Order: sequence, then structure tokens, then C-alpha cells
Amino acid sequence: MIPFTSDSCDGGYFRIASLNPNMGEWSVSVKILNCWSVSRGTGRELNMILGDEHFTQIQAVVRDELIDNYLSRLIIDEWVNSILRPVPHRFKIVFRSDTLVQSINMCSSRTHFNLTEFVSILSGIVNPNICVDVVGKIVNVRELVFVPSVEHSQGGYFELYFGLRDTECIHLECRLTGDLAVEFYDLWKHRSRNTVICIIKFVKLELSQEHRWRCTNVTGSTRIMLNPDLSITDEMLCWNPENDQVLIITRKKNAME
Repeated sequence: MIPFTSDSCDGGYFRIASLNPNMGEWSVSVKILNCWSVSRGTGRELNMILGDEHFTQIQAVVRDELIDNYLSRLIIDEWVNSILRPVPHRFKIVFRSDTLVQSINMCSSRTHFNLTEFVSILSGIVNPNICVDVVGKIVNVRELVFVPSVEHSQGGYFELYFGLRDTECIHLECRLTGDLAVEFYDLWKHRSRNTVICIIKFVKLELSQEHRWRCTNVTGSTRIMLNPDLSITDEMLCWNPENDQVLIITRKKNAME
């Protein structure tokens, strides 16, 4: 067992950064940042992203018959397929039958974001196999379209394109699909102000047909926040004047995949 030290634990709780497979019994004090479910053949996985007070994140997994033990304490999304690593941590926590989960009262209101600079994304130096968080002002929102596809059970899927612009005036294209595209478009259409700051958590990076990096959602994992009550929103709203013009561009043809 790894000994308790001032560098590895706080008040009896280990820091996420210190966790490794060689440790015996340990406890962590974490906030559940995200939760979604995964279907793998005949098996099931409940995936979570956990964050501690030092803004370190780790993936946690509950498998098969153990899932029912935690359903009442965690928010479950639809069953999906996932092949990405949502956070950079080398290891992930795997629940066992003797794993204990307890709710605790934390006075900290810190937010956990892995915000990535647009210039780093567009230059291709960011690992596309690890999900990232992005923030920017919403620009150039296109119309929501339904893309026919024989590979989908419902005959196709909804798709939406828009852009994010950071404080360096760098533009990042975003592509949302499925229910999240519909949710975003509905929030956008009913916005209360012209300037909207958007935070998108746990997005993956992909290359467009023009060979430019853009962000897209991972079903069940990606989360969107429009003008959240956070200091970063206030900072970007001060940089982007309220009367700044926002365009809505209509796509004339559906894209096929």
C-alpha cells in the first residue's frame, strides 16, 4: 500500500493524481462531473468522470451486475457505444462489490473544466483520442437539419453546425448530432440575449472534409452550457459587446455520411 503523505492525500483522502494500480485500500473525495452508460455486447458499463479539489479528473467504471447498486445515487443516460478516453489520466477507477459510495457536504463551488485553446486544436497538437472542453462566443449558427441514413434505426439523425469564437478571434467549427443538436438549437432559438457564451464539456475532435479540426459530441457524454453563471462567462461577455451581430445561416442541402 502507498503510505499517506502530505503530497498524496488531504485529510485522509487521496488525491486523484496519486492513484495507481499498486495501491491497496484508499478513499477519494470527488465530485461527479458526468455520468453515462455504455453497452458492450452483452455487458453493460456505467461510466463517470470524477474530479477532486485539485481539478484532476479520472474516469470511473461500474460494470454489469454492480450497476444496480448505484442507480439510485447516479444519473443515468441512454446506452451508447464509446471508444474515447474522456480524460487524460492513465488509469481509471473500477468499482468492486465492496466499493462504498457516500454523499458528503462540500463547501467548495469550484468548477472543473479542461478548457483547450482553439489555436492548439486547429494546429493539431491536441490528442484527438481524449475528450476536451471548449468555451467561446456562439457565431454562425446554421439551421437544424435531418440527415437521412440507412445506418440509423430512425432512418437518420439531426445535425447542426455552428461556430465558437475565442478572445483571440480564432474560430472553431462545432458539429452536434442527435438529441444534443436538437437541445442546443432549442436553447439557441429561445435565448434571452444576442451574445451567447457556450461551454461544451467532453467533446471529441475530428477532421472535417476540408481537413480542419473541429469538435463534435459524444452521445451520452457531451454537455452544453449556454451563458452559465460563471466568472468565465462574465469575462467573455465583457469582451463581446451585447449588440454584436450573430448570423443564422441556412443549409440548402443535407449532408450525407
